Amino acid sequence: MISSFCHSMPEPSPLIVPILEQLDFIRVAKLRHLKVNHALITYLVEKWRPEIHIFHFPTGECTITLEDVALQLGLRVDGLSTMFDWEEMCDTYLGILPVKGESLIGSMLKLKWLKDNMLPLPEKSSEEEVHACCRAYILYLIGGIFMPDKTGNKGNVQSHGSW
Repeated sequence: MISSFCHSMPEPSPLIVPILEQLDFIRVAKLRHLKVNHALITYLVEKWRPEIHIFHFPTGECTITLEDVALQLGLRVDGLSTMFDWEEMCDTYLGILPVKGESLIGSMLKLKWLKDNMLPLPEKSSEEEVHACCRAYILYLIGGIFMPDKTGNKGNVQSHGSW
């Protein structure tokens, strides 16, 4: 029997679903319930060759590219990657200022802070609040479910710089 661990996150607010659809992110949001197969992860770690960034399998070599991710998830992968003032970015795009050094450490935003301050969305919300909640939901989904850090409690806002 293969052991697994399930990561999940609540349904998105019905108010942000149309925005997720418009952004072509709804398919990704439906992947919020992931079953992690520890035996498979262990096998892949053993086959990874970090010096050349490939998996080395008995049948040949394999790597995962950004294009692979784009094709599987149906997401655009173009955009600029640059340095930002993350405190200002959070204030501008989430509508709330995290405490630097406490909830925002460098470009890492504590997911608990994000969840406590952005989710769930009140029924009577302004358009700005709905869009901010949608951004927070996407950030939480990526940082908490798809690409968590080692601690599992911080999301990297830098990897989502094209907000």
